[in-house]
Amino acid sequence: MLTKPNILVVENNIAVLNKVNQLLTSRGYNVIAVERAIEAFDIIQRKPRGIDIMLLSLELPRLGAMPLLETLRKARSEILILAMSADCGEEAIEAMHAGAYDCIRKAFTTERFWTKMDRAIERFHLKRELETLQRESRSIQGPWSDSMRAILDSMADGILVSDLHGNLVFCNSTAAGMFDVACDEVGRPFQQFIRNKELEKLLGNAAGREPDTRTGHHEVCLLETGDKRLRIHISPVISRDGVPVGTVALIHDVMHISGMDSLRDDFIFMVSHQLKSPLSSMLMQLSVVVDGLAGDLNAKQKDLLTKTKEKTKSMITLVNDLLDFRRIEEGKVLQEIERLDLKEILQRTMEMMAVSAEEREISVTTHVSEDLPCIIGDRNAIEAIFVNLISNAVKYTPTGGRVTVDLYKGGDDVRIKVVDTGIGIAQSDINRIFDKFYRIRSETTKNIAGSGLGLSIVKRIVDLHKGTVYVESEENKGSTFIVSLPISR
Repeated sequence: MLTKPNILVVENNIAVLNKVNQLLTSRGYNVIAVERAIEAFDIIQRKPRGIDIMLLSLELPRLGAMPLLETLRKARSEILILAMSADCGEEAIEAMHAGAYDCIRKAFTTERFWTKMDRAIERFHLKRELETLQRESRSIQGPWSDSMRAILDSMADGILVSDLHGNLVFCNSTAAGMFDVACDEVGRPFQQFIRNKELEKLLGNAAGREPDTRTGHHEVCLLETGDKRLRIHISPVISRDGVPVGTVALIHDVMHISGMDSLRDDFIFMVSHQLKSPLSSMLMQLSVVVDGLAGDLNAKQKDLLTKTKEKTKSMITLVNDLLDFRRIEEGKVLQEIERLDLKEILQRTMEMMAVSAEEREISVTTHVSEDLPCIIGDRNAIEAIFVNLISNAVKYTPTGGRVTVDLYKGGDDVRIKVVDTGIGIAQSDINRIFDKFYRIRSETTKNIAGSGLGLSIVKRIVDLHKGTVYVESEENKGSTFIVSLPISR
């Protein structure tokens, strides 16, 4: 039976505090509810191992939430912290950068509250299971038991475990076959028999030995070696004191799968490239006819040709999205790196978006902070972020709605915030909206044209610029996208 976590709720709004307390105790959780950060400090000091999850208000007076969050990250990193905020906006992003797991908006429904809490509690249980496995692994360290080795050698995936100094701790037979290494070579630096600079760097990053890396960062990559194409999931191994002690890499050969994907993608992009020129010609000729330059049209003819023109424009957009995505996949995005003024890029984007916004009677307003810092990046790629986010906001906002675009400095980042009053995104779809070709299917969206690539392109470009993208949405109330990009130094 799973152990129920002990939960500390820190909230100065009595109504919210009572509601959270009631929801948690109704399911049998042991809850301690306090109104001030100083009380939370006192409880944590008196019960060193008595708190597993903390719900922390970001609107606490006096001492505030951030000092408590920063202290716990350093001294009690095992406590899973969920921020609670009125809007889960900029403050929530700062809190998550400081170590919070997620943010719960205070105006929550019961269903929305338990969606967030169940995910946090599941993470707590997984963490406990990992700690149990780590304790068991320490008890059999030295010579691995025959039964444990037999289990790990039976896996189709390779497993490599290294310590903080880069020495091989364990290697199952599958990984040994992938890298042509003997399983008994434990204790030696893995660089001596796995000569792959990229893998060496990834293992070092995950262990926290490389500069500018964060303990707890998980990295998934595709790495080619010989006739294999390896998908590697690398994670740090963390001690009970929260200190990194090594890394574990799970390795899977995806050569066959990626080969089939490559054939499919090559075909799609070849067709897209061949379609671009005739579609552009077709659009130009349709424009000539619709504008009456080739002769007069009656009302019905003009209506039919206008609809055909719009469909052709949608097809060209799809082709352009496919070709842009191919450029990203081939690493051709960061071709011209320069200092960029995001205000100037936003102005150009707004000029392009003006017609479509006016046609849908959407009010689009912008706010740019004074003395906004520059960033370093590829101009065309950053422009694609603005175009995709703003066009999506306009496209998914009903007639008469509003779209707001803010540019401002937050910490060491410049942030692009796009808020709309559109149809919103269901919680079941939020985790998939950045997937390639994923489109939300509903009665509301069935007549909205799109490739399903726009947000995927945004996510890939943001990742390449070492930034982050955050989304908060509620059905029928709108969406908020916040992109954070590092300030140029």
